[in-house]
Amino acid sequence: MRKHFFSFLKSIILLQIFILVLITGVSVEFNNNYLLRLLDFSKQDILLPFSQINIDKNEGSALFESVNVFLTGKGKQVVFADSYFKSDLPEALMVSNIQALANGSNQIIIAESEEEQSESEITLPEYQEEKLNKKTDYSSFFQGYRVVFYCTHGAESYIPDSGRARCEGQRGLVNKVAAEMSNSLKTKGLDAEFINTLHDYPEYNNSYTKSRETVNSILESKQNILALFDIHRDSIPGLNNSETVEINGKKSARILIIVGTDERKPHDNWRENLDFAQRLSAQADKMYPGLIKAVRTKAGTYNQEYFPNSLLLELGSDINSFAEANYAGELFTDVIIEVLKEEIQ
Repeated sequence: MRKHFFSFLKSIILLQIFILVLITGVSVEFNNNYLLRLLDFSKQDILLPFSQINIDKNEGSALFESVNVFLTGKGKQVVFADSYFKSDLPEALMVSNIQALANGSNQIIIAESEEEQSESEITLPEYQEEKLNKKTDYSSFFQGYRVVFYCTHGAESYIPDSGRARCEGQRGLVNKVAAEMSNSLKTKGLDAEFINTLHDYPEYNNSYTKSRETVNSILESKQNILALFDIHRDSIPGLNNSETVEINGKKSARILIIVGTDERKPHDNWRENLDFAQRLSAQADKMYPGLIKAVRTKAGTYNQEYFPNSLLLELGSDINSFAEANYAGELFTDVIIEVLKEEIQ
């Protein structure tokens, strides 16, 4: 009995082994044939069905919206014929979702509407750089108003051009800078005047006493004076290289603005002069960064107590060239125009 049982068990095991071998052989044969057939397909055969897809971008996007939960309700629903869902729907979904299909040799071209352009075809408006009063005529705007320039130290000059820092008993080049600033304002439409009185000769120590007479005569003229500028050049002991700033590709001297205070004598309204100086400096920083070296307060009134818009300007130092100082003066007249426009508005 036991012998028959072991024979039966052996038969079952052998039968299972036979079935396993049979299935393995059939599977290997099937896979081998499948791989051989797959090798017969070319790239063109695979991509051919996709190259025949005819669907535009809007339709593809609409289809994608209809099956994507994140885009539900974003666009209008598109109604298609029943036949479309049988043949075109799978293609549309593939075009909308599989970007790699557009990279084959047989590219799928998705048409764009005439209203749509690629990013590279978008034309942006050209940036128009603002012109800073170079050619603007303010004659009517500033009609009846005037700016006055003078030089308390008229003998001051520029060493590279004059060969010396002071032209004793004569008018140095600082006078020419002041005159050119006056002319520059006139060309822009703001009446200006340069008073060429030599105040520092024969007694240098009485320079401000004499220039005070000039200031008083200006104010007594009853003209509508907007500003008074006393033009100087700085002198810094031990300075070997001139200070310049490049503006619009050209070297310019830098300008130091001096504001007198009430430390030595009464000057109740000196902060008005300081406010005017600071507004000029701020405007210059916007238009010509680096043109203004600093706004500095000093003990001494410098005849600024007689008029709130009265300042002392030092255009460069004695080792700057006349061209550098003159260019600084030209640029500063643009600044003057901008600030004084607000004085009469």
